Amino acid sequence: MSYNELAGRTFIVTGAASGMGKALSLLLAEQGANVALLDLQPSEAVAEAVEAAGGRALTLACNVQNAQSVNDATKAVVDHFGDLHGAANMAGIAFTKKTSIAQFPLETLDDDDWDMIMKTNLDGVKNCLRAQLREMKGAGSIVNAASIAGQMGASGCSPYICSKWGVIGITKTAAKEAGKRGIRVNAVAPGIIQTPLTAPANPARAAALAATALGRMGQPEEVSRTILFLLSDQSSFITASVVNVDGGYF
Repeated sequence: MSYNELAGRTFIVTGAASGMGKALSLLLAEQGANVALLDLQPSEAVAEAVEAAGGRALTLACNVQNAQSVNDATKAVVDHFGDLHGAANMAGIAFTKKTSIAQFPLETLDDDDWDMIMKTNLDGVKNCLRAQLREMKGAGSIVNAASIAGQMGASGCSPYICSKWGVIGITKTAAKEAGKRGIRVNAVAPGIIQTPLTAPANPARAAALAATALGRMGQPEEVSRTILFLLSDQSSFITASVVNVDGGYF
């Protein structure tokens, strides 16, 4: 499907250097959009791919945990492109450098691990939403990355699950606050998707795959096509919603 109305519009994508953020950036570029690629370590290769696909790219280093870093990057996008029409807040983590996603039992939970995941996944979305809503002068659309995990419990995953449940809450709140300005805010809730985040094999991933109706991992493009729809005018009466893209897991 073509979304011609996105041509010339400006979108921020966080976590743009890999996974779903990268896939979405390329889809936006195919529609002729301006794409601001925000990541801790921006990828010039992704920027080149965006340009080759028909979009205009701007790469910026941004730490979503840090409000000033987000504010500065968001302002730089508007200064460069002249406006901001939407965003996809995709940056997130499921585990820290010293643990895996399945190693957070509550009885032995380390506060540093909890804080790292919450600051990235939930505070990061809060920082991005706040800056984006300040800079958006007209109607637009924002999509946040939640997760199927944020709608259910799972042993050993409390920091990740709580952070993604929080993303759902702040998404619905932002939609209520920004609706009168013509700004829609939604979330996507991916299941098990083939990205660097899910690369390490572990029992939790195996169990999730066994419970998935389609019996396979999803691809980043399958989630990104849903996000593209939510960013487009084709979803003009959808806001405060959570769209599951999970292959029938939840």
